[in-house]
Amino acid sequence: MVGARLDELNGRLLIQCQPGQAKNAARVAAAHDTGLVLTGHTPGPVVRALREHGFTGPILCDAARYAGRRRAFAESGPGWSWTAEQHDLGLLALTDSGYLAEHDWPGLRRILAGAARQPGQVLPVLPLAARWFEHSVDGLVAELNRASLPVAVAIEHQKDPFSVRYLIRGFLSLLAAEVPVVLLRADVSAVAALAHGTHAAAIGTTTALRHVYPRTGRLPVPRLPSISAFVPQLLDYRPLPTIAARTAPSWHCDCPECDGRPLTTLARSARPEASAFRHSLSAQLTLHDHLRDHPAPVVGWHDLCASALAEHRALAESLPDWHTPTNLRAWHQLTRLPAAVRNPPRPAASS
Repeated sequence: MVGARLDELNGRLLIQCQPGQAKNAARVAAAHDTGLVLTGHTPGPVVRALREHGFTGPILCDAARYAGRRRAFAESGPGWSWTAEQHDLGLLALTDSGYLAEHDWPGLRRILAGAARQPGQVLPVLPLAARWFEHSVDGLVAELNRASLPVAVAIEHQKDPFSVRYLIRGFLSLLAAEVPVVLLRADVSAVAALAHGTHAAAIGTTTALRHVYPRTGRLPVPRLPSISAFVPQLLDYRPLPTIAARTAPSWHCDCPECDGRPLTTLARSARPEASAFRHSLSAQLTLHDHLRDHPAPVVGWHDLCASALAEHRALAESLPDWHTPTNLRAWHQLTRLPAAVRNPPRPAASS
């Protein structure tokens, strides 16, 4: 059931972005030989423009019907016109699935069956409530094995699904399925997911694209514009003024966008927002590139978490209001997992 285009995603860290960010995101993706996940209802013009300007990397299109207060639900099933449009663009098609509430087994089967009936290569999207990963993973794996279809999952959470240990354990158990699993809408945990054997994963360019917000939960409170950048030493985003005022001046970045320059130079660039955007994506892709070459990627990831947590602890000693990301603590706890889980077989290198 797995076609050549899905094979092209194997082991890749993708960039999930809004259509208006596609040009900048494609520049970074091309430098790292990876692809994009365009999020929106009308991807056609953007896809054609990217191809006309020479971008040859993989492109996926996420309709995101499962997100927002007026979201669709899984019972509606995937639509044919959405997948047909992607096939006409020469793409592997994602389904426009609705949201899968906890224990919505009929909705899950409807998505999988609807995808199986459609022609061409189709990747069913499963937008899952967090509680699927607490007690329902074994049943979920059984359904995926029965359908024999690769899937893409997006996970609902108010803040960060990978800050919760039961969810990380459940997600790693999901990777025991006999079909490839692609992770959409993640932050730096996408790098961790790939190290643990996920077929492909996507990092979101904005907070809204790094997980699925609950329908009844609080959406992010609008704030005054603040440009943030990813700090590799912290495995986290921080505002540019914080980087300039509160962090070690010896922090440099070796991503292609920075080329060894100190992170403090981002604020002094001609276009700080664009520079921070490209650096943040490139820095995370560089981390992934290094882990992919590590003899034991899982061990490499946990070493990165340990180093970042030490940096956070040192900063917290002098800055009482310093916040340490809970996802780093949660991932670091996984060093207690059995060796077979901590060191899964590495995926084959993508061609």
